[in-house]
Amino acid sequence: MTAMTPPPEPVVAGPLGGLRIVVTRPRDQAASLVEALESQGAEAVSVPVIEITEPLDGGVGLRTALRVLRDGDWVAVTSPNGAVTVAEALGERPLADGVRVAVVGPGTRDRAESLGLPVDLVPADAIAEGLAAAFPAPPIAGGRVVLARAEVARETLPIHLRMMGWNVDEVVAYRTVSADIDDSGRLACAAADAVVFTSGSTVDSLVDAVGVDGLPKIVASIGPATSAVAAERGVDVDVEADPHTIPGLVDALVAHVADRPVLHREPAGSADAQWCLEQYYAELDTRFVHGLDRGTVQSTDVDEISPPNGLFVVVRLDGHPVGCGALKRSDPAVIDIKRMWLRPDVRGRGLGRALLGHLMDEARSLGVDRVRLDTNETLVEAIALYESSGFGAVERFNDDPHATHFFERALD
Repeated sequence: MTAMTPPPEPVVAGPLGGLRIVVTRPRDQAASLVEALESQGAEAVSVPVIEITEPLDGGVGLRTALRVLRDGDWVAVTSPNGAVTVAEALGERPLADGVRVAVVGPGTRDRAESLGLPVDLVPADAIAEGLAAAFPAPPIAGGRVVLARAEVARETLPIHLRMMGWNVDEVVAYRTVSADIDDSGRLACAAADAVVFTSGSTVDSLVDAVGVDGLPKIVASIGPATSAVAAERGVDVDVEADPHTIPGLVDALVAHVADRPVLHREPAGSADAQWCLEQYYAELDTRFVHGLDRGTVQSTDVDEISPPNGLFVVVRLDGHPVGCGALKRSDPAVIDIKRMWLRPDVRGRGLGRALLGHLMDEARSLGVDRVRLDTNETLVEAIALYESSGFGAVERFNDDPHATHFFERALD
């Protein structure tokens, strides 16, 4: 048996390792979400789908409304963008004594306080309904609430406040407009595993740009209001944050993908890809009757299993690499499936069939109509998988001395 170098330890990126996740927030507001996703191992791709602009009146309405507030009145802010515009409208002139500030959730609170705007009320449930339920009754003599929000917003909060007896000034603090999404943004969506929506406007803008069918497989929403817009647009939401915050959104994604396989293209020279290949060779060395002589194995150098000649796929569970597979182009019409391997403790769960199916889908995307593979007679579970997946036995098509069985299948 050939002496083998012990495989290096795998790279454990985190529970979201291997996932490409599209972040739809404006680029200057995406940092906290991008950092939170990347801290859990994800590859966060920023595709801003909205832009925040000033109201048509240039902010005159907001400045005027804030200046007439008196003791016992409130300012209600329903987003970090609203906090920014309120702080800008106040400038160096603070709110009158006794005027208090309510915000919709911790993210808005943090933004407001970072701008020097003290916050008096943060509901436990970070949605408009939560703020409405937490809002105090007005003074006996009556009181005013300046509701600083986007040009297009839900009516839940102002309706509830008026029913309580408050005099509500709904003021347009900012406008949300769709951003142009270029070809790189569309390609990023097509190649991603998930997308996170943090407002209804991000849902509308991305669906308008790429359609429902152009969205990644996993759709995550920050809360019920955003999910409601998604439902109206025909988008199925897989993950909804609770609490309705950035940390809550990331935690919900982690919980959603827990114990679910992630199959993803990856550079064949990456640390995880190389770890999987070392595991593959090490196992074959123990299972082949005479061991594995790497010098006689059919070549799959990195460039041979990298675009445009082929590709490499890593399988992960909870961020850990647990398997791999590769495609190597033999000629313009056929591709060989190579280096299929799964960690022994995850076998028997359907991952082998899922990996084989994924590799065939990848082969279709490369424009071939047939796939081939070979294996050794000792790998009886692999032979059974191929035969039950529509592969038929064919004559030998390479000179690998370790290969004893050869299969081929047409792609539908």
